[in-house]
Amino acid sequence: MRLALIGTGLIGGSAAWAFQKAGVVDAVTACDISMGAAEKAVSLGIADRATAKVADAVSDADCILVAVPVLAMEGVFAEITEAMRQEAWVTDVGSTRCGVIAAARKALGERFSRYAPVHPIAGGEMPGVEYADSALFSGAKVISTPTDDMNLEAVAFWEKAWEAVGAKLFRMTPETHDRIFAAVSHLPHVLAYALVDAMAKTPEADEKFRFVGAGFRDFTRIAASSPVMWRDICLANRRALLESLENVQAELALLHEAIRTGDAETLTEIFSRASHIRRTVQVPAKK
Repeated sequence: MRLALIGTGLIGGSAAWAFQKAGVVDAVTACDISMGAAEKAVSLGIADRATAKVADAVSDADCILVAVPVLAMEGVFAEITEAMRQEAWVTDVGSTRCGVIAAARKALGERFSRYAPVHPIAGGEMPGVEYADSALFSGAKVISTPTDDMNLEAVAFWEKAWEAVGAKLFRMTPETHDRIFAAVSHLPHVLAYALVDAMAKTPEADEKFRFVGAGFRDFTRIAASSPVMWRDICLANRRALLESLENVQAELALLHEAIRTGDAETLTEIFSRASHIRRTVQVPAKK
């Protein structure tokens, strides 16, 4: 079975590699607008063929995995529709669901019956295929978000593929997915980018960065992620993300006022409550 990988970054490369090692597929065509990235996937053993043309990649593929920035997906789906085999399965690994599913429904047309969306909850701040890891999804959560008009065979094919690489499968609606991940993934990235950018604009910024410690390192690690990918995620999930941002802005306003007025009681209350909650939340260890 041949997989066409459209977008050879960290997630797509890791998924293709994992699917091969698990026996889900036995051949991979890597496709990227950067021929160098596609060829890199071949040199790493992730793929056996490289191309910069979507039509070329999908014409002989049995299954197709789209791993491009979410706002680019509709255009990719449209290219896929024109060249894919009738029986090929299609999925994507985007971090937002409602907009991507709508784009797939619009662009794939009749081929939408071959599509099912799954979002793997894994990754890292370094976006290139050279950082791909075939074990990235072992034990990781993956979120399947089927809708009532999706083909159950397509859903089953991709859910089984992810389970084959050791991922833990969860199902939820696209709307629920976008609300949850606006809060637990998209918002933290926005805050990390904001902290680094804000500090860079202050006096003596170079000296401040010279003395950053583990706290700053851990909090801002994800600010090294792909700007284009996270720009698209923010815009694609803007409604849910804005709600999460407003919640944090309200909390920051409380902290600002407590610090301004020397309100130790409020600071202690907020910090204690947050500390207790954080200690009880189970966060997967970084691989």
